[in-house]
Amino acid sequence: MTPNGTAIRAIRTVRRLSLRDLARLTGLDRGHLSRLERGLAGASEVTLQRIASTLGVPISDLLRNDDDPAVEAVPGREVPPPGSPEGELFHYTPEEAAKWLPWSASWIRRKARVREFPHNRGGGQITLTGRDIREISAMTAIRPAPAPPPD
Repeated sequence: MTPNGTAIRAIRTVRRLSLRDLARLTGLDRGHLSRLERGLAGASEVTLQRIASTLGVPISDLLRNDDDPAVEAVPGREVPPPGSPEGELFHYTPEEAAKWLPWSASWIRRKARVREFPHNRGGGQITLTGRDIREISAMTAIRPAPAPPPD
């Protein structure tokens, strides 16, 4: 989860809360909140949930949009879709894989480190092939509930 400090500050301002008020209501350090809003610090999921709850918004409103070009790993790099023949064995960075998976790049890294799903670790870098992405998508697919048997 990558916090969007600008969004946090904007929502806080609209709610007419000072940084001191938000710190008091969330029980978080004012300095940390300030660094978070300026993009100088990260935040755990628990911290973001506390802030979202206090501000009365869903946690997704406090996260950076993964479609943001700033998260592109290598600008100008041609990235084929995982389902294409070129994407089959292409090595995607977590930022690139996040376009096709339901997690941010940081969550993909965490899940790979704890071996929740297949990945490659060449040269110390976590990458996923098109096959890996398709396999992960199949593992996480939400399937409809079976229809009840007819009476």
